Amino acid sequence: MKRLVRVAALVTLGGVGVFLAAAPAGPSAIAVQATDDRTLRVGTTEEFDSINPNLAFIGSSAEASLLDYDVLVGFGPDLGYAPIGFAESWSQDGVRWTFTIRDGLRWSDGRIADANDVAFTFQYFLSSMDPAYLGPWAPLGNDLPRPGATRADGRPDHPLSLYGDVLVRDVGLRSVQLVDEHTVTMTTAQPTTLLLGAMVPILPAHIWSTVPFSTAATDVASTLPVIGSGPFQIVDWQRGTSARFERNAFDREQPYIDAVEFRFYRDQSAMTAALRRGDIDYARGVAPDEFDALDADAEIVGVQGAASGFTHLAFNTYAQPIDGGGASTPAVRDPAFRDALGYALDLQAIVDMAVDGHATPGTTLIPPAMAPFHTEPSRPRSFDVEEARTRLDAAGYRDSDEDGIREDLDGRAIDLRLVYPTSDRRFATAAVAVAGQWETVGIGTTPKGYEPDALNELLYTPEAGGTAEYDVELWSWSGSPDPDFLLSLLTTAEIGGWSDSNYSSPVYDRLFAGQRRAATFEDRQAVVRRMVDLAYDEAPYLLLFYDDELHARRTDRFGGWTTQPRDGGVSLFTAGVQGYLGLVPAASLATPSPTVPSAGPTTGPLPTPTASPGIPGLTLDVSDVTLGLIGLALSVAGVTLVMIGSRMRRRGSR
Repeated sequence: MKRLVRVAALVTLGGVGVFLAAAPAGPSAIAVQATDDRTLRVGTTEEFDSINPNLAFIGSSAEASLLDYDVLVGFGPDLGYAPIGFAESWSQDGVRWTFTIRDGLRWSDGRIADANDVAFTFQYFLSSMDPAYLGPWAPLGNDLPRPGATRADGRPDHPLSLYGDVLVRDVGLRSVQLVDEHTVTMTTAQPTTLLLGAMVPILPAHIWSTVPFSTAATDVASTLPVIGSGPFQIVDWQRGTSARFERNAFDREQPYIDAVEFRFYRDQSAMTAALRRGDIDYARGVAPDEFDALDADAEIVGVQGAASGFTHLAFNTYAQPIDGGGASTPAVRDPAFRDALGYALDLQAIVDMAVDGHATPGTTLIPPAMAPFHTEPSRPRSFDVEEARTRLDAAGYRDSDEDGIREDLDGRAIDLRLVYPTSDRRFATAAVAVAGQWETVGIGTTPKGYEPDALNELLYTPEAGGTAEYDVELWSWSGSPDPDFLLSLLTTAEIGGWSDSNYSSPVYDRLFAGQRRAATFEDRQAVVRRMVDLAYDEAPYLLLFYDDELHARRTDRFGGWTTQPRDGGVSLFTAGVQGYLGLVPAASLATPSPTVPSAGPTTGPLPTPTASPGIPGLTLDVSDVTLGLIGLALSVAGVTLVMIGSRMRRRGSR
């Protein structure tokens, strides 16, 4: 499985030889400058797993990457594509895209950023997926391990590029051509708009061209400098405590705030207490019970965002016996058994117990936040204990010895091993609630919590060198505006990869391939509906609830807060950095400020830049890449909203 591994980082910052050193955990390790009144302090319980853009898998790391680096095309206030990245405009002619790169972009070391850097970046991630193709930048590729290579223990030989995977498998990118310093063209295997939403961080060619991907794809003993074109650049990371980003003097945006400091807390209560004290200005992932209590504080505003993911039960449906592992009962591989247990779940009670009502009971695989693709099931289940008992009886799962516990078809008492992560107390609460509800229909269930890394190991199947010793997993997934990733979780190809249910259905697999090839949005909608119905009926997942994002912010230091999307969004940890750029002093609120920051140049002198070498006329080609996706364009209130496909790993508290 493609799980996250957290390792110590040794990173050179800004090319000046400053190394990131580990520090003791705890608030005392944070050096607070009392006079630094333009530093925005943000609290989170999810520390970065890496600041290397090749390894920025989880939400907090993605936030760090967006601060450090610009992308090619950004997202506007309502998640439509907007010219707030490297590209100031773009056009499509069938499979060919042309991007015009804006003038005036600079890297944080003062060098000019231009189309050469865009072409280099996309080629860099493409070459990470195909070591036989070296491209024009000779230092790349000579020692690149072939994707899929494994060690003696069966694990992947090296971390593959998340962005390379998205570009090759999802977008179907085939070639990149650098026309001149302002123009890049790209071709895809078939017409698609997903290229616009790839969210690839644009890297400086003059830095990364000497770093082979096999070195760049690890944090161990890395001397990779952090030089970007984003509005803030990381200058310090104290492991377990804090990370500081300072304003990029060369960035075209010069926001009011001088710095952003992330503070990492071991639990939500400590973070909320820090918000109340004024130690932080913004808190991400507030506990539901504490979120409600914040209403009593006149200087704190709660921000509740729409659900972008779900918390679920995943049955271990691995089809073959596993020596020394696997499920404890074949019942979990029976769709009739799983379906019957769905009737025994009081989802609203679980929502009330686990998250104090701050969620929506779950149904199908695609959350309501993905409105164009969310549909309710054609044959919905309801909470009905008697119906659950009737269905279990009909499927052959009876309590023959009348001890209160049903037996499986082999005559063994059923005691499901229900595993969950200890990273968030909602999971433990939900697991206990599920066990209690299943007990009422005669199904024994033993919940057990694991640290996230240990739980990841427990879920490994033989394809990933593990034994998958569990019956049911309770955890959560987060998605993007496009449903492709969430749909992929139940494909056979992801067994040993992203799959946590090990579900395999030839019909589902064919439908998954079909939604990628759909010629129109309406065609894709119809295929996705069939997929979510099939998944609901066969029940490898039983969804518990669609998670809400619970954030909170103080009002006494900063104003000008925006949300993304504007209706039902949150301010930070979104699809861009506009939430940071529009902040103003709280005292200035009497004067209206723009809700969308300008993308124009700043006034005042900036350091003199130096040119970045270009390679005009260069054509890059990856001729063997054939997969692509038909893009999706919607018109919402007159705004063209183009959905993207991306892979977002949950595995941790939000």
